[in-house]
Amino acid sequence: MNFEQISKAIIDHMVALTGIAQERIEYPNAHAAFTPPDTGVWCRLLIKNTDSEISGMGAKPYTRKSGEILIECFDRLGQGRQELDRLSDALDEHFSFWSEGALECLGLSQVDVAADDPQKRPQREEFYQINLTVPFRAG
Repeated sequence: MNFEQISKAIIDHMVALTGIAQERIEYPNAHAAFTPPDTGVWCRLLIKNTDSEISGMGAKPYTRKSGEILIECFDRLGQGRQELDRLSDALDEHFSFWSEGALECLGLSQVDVAADDPQKRPQREEFYQINLTVPFRAG
């Protein structure tokens, strides 16, 4: 699989998610600017390609690409974690060990980022954040 095919498969799978309304998801380099909703949870999808490795030789090397799906999930400060955890559970069920063609995902992990941000980005002044990561490999 090439990078375009990997991105398309992951984005198409995120579009099929029923655990959150699509207008609450910020997609990579979307055509329109994203505005977080006034209430409730929302998330941002990022696809982080990492190292490629040679997994076979023939007339030319056959490579396997690896990477990580990063889903940043947000809720307003002071709302507790319940809705973020429900969203995490829905994304875990949707992405963990999912495969599409030569793309396969591993298990989802959750990291509590909270509201602490040493870079002081504006989004952190009003949102609580958790990050979900799903390693993948393709090829």
